[in-house]
Amino acid sequence: MDRERLAAEMDCEFDHLRRLAGQAEELARVPSAERRPWDAAAAAKYLADLSLGLENLCKRRYVYLRTSVPQGFDSHSRILADFLAEPLLGRQLAPDTARNLKKYLAFRHRFIHGYGHEVDWTMVEEPLRLLPDMVKILISVWQAWLEKTA
Repeated sequence: MDRERLAAEMDCEFDHLRRLAGQAEELARVPSAERRPWDAAAAAKYLADLSLGLENLCKRRYVYLRTSVPQGFDSHSRILADFLAEPLLGRQLAPDTARNLKKYLAFRHRFIHGYGHEVDWTMVEEPLRLLPDMVKILISVWQAWLEKTA
């Protein structure tokens, strides 16, 4: 993959993440008296989607750099660990932001392997509220990386 195609694919992923942030903001604004039982499951899906978007960006980076994408039962945690260890990417993040990314990955796992009805609003309220800022931070870090990539 050349840099131009990488940039185009990353821009597409950024657009998806921005739409996700908008939907998360909208759901977070629903007054507690108007929340339906499935709103918490929807929030958990949005939280899981943040990890999906980050992984998609990381996978594009692996392809661009011609390195192998982690495979196997622990691939998601290895991809996140690689991202967090990269000086121009994850190491640019504040420690709290890095910890929160690990929590979003946990939501991904729970959403994929658990039942939606087991999720309640107290579990998702704060990470959902933080999601739009997390998207802005991730896009900023990835854009800076892309600019420095020859």
